[in-house]
Amino acid sequence: MLIPQRWHSEKCVTSPPGRLTPVLSPQILVYSLEAERCLSKLGNALGDFTCVNLRDSPPHLMVSGNMDRRVRLHDLRSDKIALSLSAHQLGVSAVQMDDWKIVSGGEEGLVSVWDYRMNQKLWEVHSRHPVRHVSFNSHSLITANVPYEKVVRNSDMDNFACHRRHRGLIHAYEFAVDQLAFQSCLPVCRSPCDTMAGYSYDLALSFPYDSV
Repeated sequence: MLIPQRWHSEKCVTSPPGRLTPVLSPQILVYSLEAERCLSKLGNALGDFTCVNLRDSPPHLMVSGNMDRRVRLHDLRSDKIALSLSAHQLGVSAVQMDDWKIVSGGEEGLVSVWDYRMNQKLWEVHSRHPVRHVSFNSHSLITANVPYEKVVRNSDMDNFACHRRHRGLIHAYEFAVDQLAFQSCLPVCRSPCDTMAGYSYDLALSFPYDSV
């Protein structure tokens, strides 16, 4: 049985197998459910942490978003920040990562795809409402935008334009694996670079555990 714990001002919790991660305003705590103890205390940010994803991250890594507009990659082996990206104009509201890229969403409605090995933005798209959810796999990306005001006022009940402003949006995209576009009705997330292929020289790798 877990030892009861109480957290104040928690923003979100993600719980991959065996770990619990409550987010306190200026700090992230990583707990082991088996050992019933705190494994890591992560922080050192100017703003409050708003989102964190440990479930989808590679081993020993965790990605977080903050009100200071930065996306951070945490190394749980050393409790240090491996990478910090200036990602958004407003606070970061959603994050997810895999073994080479990070997808982040912001309060301003921007979704960005990053190659964190080279500290480079690959693609971005903007929508009218804050991004509340991002989910991706090897071939597709789903985003959800939810407006701040979710209820239409009585005086605007018959105003179609007002209803559009209060309506959330769900977008679906596909990742292109080469320079040939998919035969699909979904838009393609592709890098603006002319050459899609990568090479093993002059990569300026910024991630300490990467290798070519």
